[in-house]
Amino acid sequence: MPHAHHFLGRLDRVTREQTEFALGLYRDHEAVRYVLDQVNLPASAERVALAIDDPREGPFVIVTRGGRFITCLGTGMHHDHPVVPRPQLDALLAKVADKRARRELAQRELRPDEDEDDIFQRVVKRGSRLAREDFVAVSAFEPMLGVQSWELMAEMAIEVGKLRVAMVPAVARMIVVKPDDARALHGLGRLEWAVAHMMLLSCVGERRNLDAVLEASSNRPATPSGYCTLQGGLTFYLRGAWAAARLGRGAIPRYRQVLSEATNWVEIPDAAMGLGAIALRHSGSMGEIRRILSSFDAPVAGAADADAMRHWAASGVLAAIDRVAEYERAALDMGRRLCAASGEHLAEGHPLRFASPGDVPEALARTAVLAVDMDTWDAKLRSWMFVALTVAARAEAEDFYLPREVVRAWLGEWEPAEALERVTRLSRDAVKKEPVRVAATPGRNDPCTCGSGKKWKRCHGSGVAA
Repeated sequence: MPHAHHFLGRLDRVTREQTEFALGLYRDHEAVRYVLDQVNLPASAERVALAIDDPREGPFVIVTRGGRFITCLGTGMHHDHPVVPRPQLDALLAKVADKRARRELAQRELRPDEDEDDIFQRVVKRGSRLAREDFVAVSAFEPMLGVQSWELMAEMAIEVGKLRVAMVPAVARMIVVKPDDARALHGLGRLEWAVAHMMLLSCVGERRNLDAVLEASSNRPATPSGYCTLQGGLTFYLRGAWAAARLGRGAIPRYRQVLSEATNWVEIPDAAMGLGAIALRHSGSMGEIRRILSSFDAPVAGAADADAMRHWAASGVLAAIDRVAEYERAALDMGRRLCAASGEHLAEGHPLRFASPGDVPEALARTAVLAVDMDTWDAKLRSWMFVALTVAARAEAEDFYLPREVVRAWLGEWEPAEALERVTRLSRDAVKKEPVRVAATPGRNDPCTCGSGKKWKRCHGSGVAA
């Protein structure tokens, strides 16, 4: 960047603290270029004012559209250039810092015999054992992948569906898991989880990439998140809802259409939860989404058709929106219980073995809620999707992953039973033959659905108001 003598000579117009901020911009051409690329500038604008303080009174750093520094204007010195307000400037600079941190982590994650492609392969190879450090490192390359992440996810999901259908007859006859069977199950399991990882990766980027995902998914039969939720399991639905929230208001028409037209158990909750997540993350869309969800009237008592499912899903999401604080407390309570149970096998004194659920840090409990592969076909557990939705909608992508030390301590080595259970779960004859009859959330004095023997209000409903 040319040495802008005029700019440097005008820094006496601002305070010492403001001078340090302006010089920080001057020394960081990459960050300034990123800011200018992200803001919407009039085509005729040749110069831009970066507000150091007040967006009207200044002071301002004046740069060209290409990022060359021109001058510094003190407080009260007016101009006719488009302005980047300080809060927006700070937010964009924070994104630059985050991207750099991810790139640095990616470099540290590289082993001597690895290159960047090997880091990306972890998404496919590590399945449910992908650690937070792995995901953050992979996410550093998201700008280079763009919409290809979403397209690859959709292709993987279709392939998983084919493999699962082909495997169902063998699983039904399986008494002992032979080595060849274990390898096939392992491959299927890794692909299923790769879909989950790619769902997050495809929606972790900039607005332009999110818009590209909306465009790429517009001609597909499912919602943008439908390929992920098709895998079944609580974490797959929560990742889909998170993705919908990231896509934002532009995704509302598609989710509304699918919720109105879908006839099966997989798509209806996906669409309803996607709408709820958008409302929870983008308060400006709350009114519109409330109207959509409220439009599905209660069906005739005992109905088991698509209209019953629609009403159940819409009502469940509305309850989550109305009682977000209570539901979030209940979800975190569940997360703490999961963490305490996961560490029970560890030796006394191990930092990841907790004497009681109350000892579990909130951040770890939050990830436990987001990462658990709970069976959503189980009528006793279905309503937990809506409780956990309150955590997922406003999460960060990396919140879905346990730190590496936790993965190693709690999860251990992969076992064939994990993939076998998922194949069995999604291919039950009962699921195919029997209509889905939605279950109401238990009363506070009813037995808890988890089978603990405690009342709902004393167990998993402890954080949910009556």
